[in-house]
Amino acid sequence: MSNQIIGNADSLDSSVASIRGRRGFPLRTLMVCFTTWLIATEILICDQARFNAKVELLNEAAQALRGPQVIVPNEQLLNPSSSAKMEGL
Repeated sequence: MSNQIIGNADSLDSSVASIRGRRGFPLRTLMVCFTTWLIATEILICDQARFNAKVELLNEAAQALRGPQVIVPNEQLLNPSSSAKMEGL
């Protein structure tokens, strides 16, 4: 019976020793990963902002090249006799 108690105490000491001997949480690795993620996110956000600015400038340039827009009326003419004359021409 005394051997069992000593055996249990030894196994308890070895368990405590293995917990004490375990490496701590790799905080340095976590900090490096977080910093890398933060820099990559910042690069992506800046790249998206530059892309949006270029698209806006291209749209403005395209509108300037087209010139003034011609608006075609979509409404029916109120005078039916004049529309009949236009159809005949």
